[in-house]
Amino acid sequence: MLLLQVFGGLAIFIFGMKLMSDGLHNVAGDKMRTVLRLFSANRFVGILSGATVTAVIQSSSASTVMVIGFVNAGLLTLVQAIAIIFGANIGTTITAQVVAFDIDWIIMPSIILGLLLSFVPARSVRNWSETVIGLGFIFLGMTLMSTELKALAKDPAFMDLFQTFKCAPIDGVIPPFALLGAIGVGVAATFVVQSSSAVSGIAIALGVSGLVDIYTAVALILGSNIGTTVTAQLASLTANRVAKQTALAHTLFNVLGVIIIVATFWFTIDGEPIFFKAVRWFSGTEGLAPEVAREHIGREIANAHTLFNVTATIVLVAFIPLLAKICEKVIPLEKEKTKFQRLEPHLLYTPSIALAQTAGALRKMLKKSWKIVDCALCLYNRNDEKNQAVLKQLEKREADVDERQKDITEYLSKLMQVQLTTEEAEQIPLLLHCTNDAERLGDLASDIRDIMNRVQQNKYKFSEKAEAEFADLHALLSELADMAIRLLEKKSRDTLIEAKVTKRKMKDMLNQVEAEHMSRVNGGTCLPEVSILYLELLENLRKVYKNVANIIDRAEMFYDKLPKQRAEVHHLA
Repeated sequence: MLLLQVFGGLAIFIFGMKLMSDGLHNVAGDKMRTVLRLFSANRFVGILSGATVTAVIQSSSASTVMVIGFVNAGLLTLVQAIAIIFGANIGTTITAQVVAFDIDWIIMPSIILGLLLSFVPARSVRNWSETVIGLGFIFLGMTLMSTELKALAKDPAFMDLFQTFKCAPIDGVIPPFALLGAIGVGVAATFVVQSSSAVSGIAIALGVSGLVDIYTAVALILGSNIGTTVTAQLASLTANRVAKQTALAHTLFNVLGVIIIVATFWFTIDGEPIFFKAVRWFSGTEGLAPEVAREHIGREIANAHTLFNVTATIVLVAFIPLLAKICEKVIPLEKEKTKFQRLEPHLLYTPSIALAQTAGALRKMLKKSWKIVDCALCLYNRNDEKNQAVLKQLEKREADVDERQKDITEYLSKLMQVQLTTEEAEQIPLLLHCTNDAERLGDLASDIRDIMNRVQQNKYKFSEKAEAEFADLHALLSELADMAIRLLEKKSRDTLIEAKVTKRKMKDMLNQVEAEHMSRVNGGTCLPEVSILYLELLENLRKVYKNVANIIDRAEMFYDKLPKQRAEVHHLA
C-alpha cells in the first residue's frame, strides 16, 4: 500500500510538471521560441538565451527539440545550436531549485486559484490556469512521495535495496561500481519518464526521505543528464545531417560534463570529494553536524544539479567550435548540398515561425511556377538553348509545383490543429489562397505552351504590332512576378507602391491590346486562325496577371496581420 501511494505521488508530481510546462508553453512559449531563434549571435548570447528559455518553459527536452527543428529548417547553424543546448542544460536546473523549497502551504492555494483561472473567458488569463494548478500538483506529489518514502525508509528490506548502489565515500573514495550503477539507474529512469527534471525531483524526494545520501542522489542526476539526450536523438531521426550533428553534440556535451564532474570525485579536501565540498559550501551546510545537514539535503541536491551544469558549461564553452568539428567528422555532410526542411514539423508548435517558414516555401514555389510560365512565353521568339533546357523538364517542374502545393496545404492543415492566436489563424487562409494561385500558374503555363505549339506547328506568325504588344506584356508581367516574389520575402513600402502602379498599367495594357487586336480583326488585317490563337494567349496572360496580382494583394494583408515582433522573425526566415 505504501508503494502504491509512492507511485501515486510520483504520478501526481509528473502530471503536475507536464501541466506546468504545457501552461508555460501556452503563456510564453511562442515568445520564448522567438528569443531562442533571434538571440543566438554568438556562443555566450546563445547560452544565455538557451538558459532563459528553458527556465521559463521548464523543459530542456522541449528546448532541444526546438533547436533540432530550427537547425533542420536552416534557421540556426551547428555552432549556434550547441551554444543554446549548453544554456538549456543550465536552465533545466531551475525545476530542481523550485522543488527543493519546503513550501507545502502553496499546494491548496495553487490548485484553487488555478481552477478559478480556468473559468476566465480571456485566453491570456486562462492559459495561466495550467501553470498554477501544475505548480500545486508538483508540491502535492513531492509531499506524498516524501511522506510515504520516509515510512518505507524504516523497512530494513527496502533500505537494503537502496544500499545496492550506495555511493557514499569509503576512506574518502566513492566506490566506482556503485557510482556507475547509480548513474545507469538515472539514465534508465530518465529514458522511461522522458524528463530529467522529473528524475531530479525524484532524487530530491529520495534524499529528503533518507533513502539515499547526497552522493547517490547526485549520481542519479548525472545519469538523468545523459538519459535526457535520447529525446533529441529521436527528434533528429527524420531530420537532415546537420540536425543529427546537433543531437550528437547534445549527447557528447552531457556525457563529457558527467565525465568531468565524476573525475573531480577522486580529488578530496579533508577527506571529502572536492565537488561535494563545493556543494556544501554553496549550500551553506559546510561544518554543520550530520543530523542538521541532513535536513538541508534537498537544497544540496538542487545546488549540486546547478553546479554540475554550470561547471560543465564553463569548462566546455571554449571548445564549442571543436565539438562542432568532431560532430561534423562523425556525421559528415553528404556531397550533395544539405537539404533543409522548410516545412519543419517541430516548428508547428511555434506558429509565428511556422507561418514564416510557410511563406518562405511559398516564395520558392512561386519562383518555380513563374519560371515555367516564363519558359512557355519565351517559346514564341526567345526559345534559346537555355529555354529549351527548361522546356525539356517542364512536366517534371509542373509536378514539382503540384507537390509543393500539397506539402504547404498539409502543413497549414496541421498548423490549424495547434492553439493559435486570432492573428495567426487569420494568416492561414491568406497563405492557402496564395498557394493555390501559385499552383494555377503551373496549369496556365501548360495552356500557354499548347498555344505556342499550335502556332509553331502551323508556322503562324503574329503581326509586327502584335509581336511588340506581346513582348511588352511579357516584360511587364515579369516585373510583376518579381515584385510578388520580393513581397513574400519582406514587406517593402516602395515595392508595394511600385506593384500597385504596375498592376494598373498591366490591366490597362491588356484591355488596350485586346481592343487594338479586335480592330485589326475587324479591319481584315489578321487571319482568323491566328486571331483566335492570339486571343487565347491574351486570355491566359490575363489569368496569369490575376493570379500574380492576388498574391501581391494577399502578401500585403499577410504582413498587416503580422505583429511587429513576428514580422521580424518572418524577415529573418
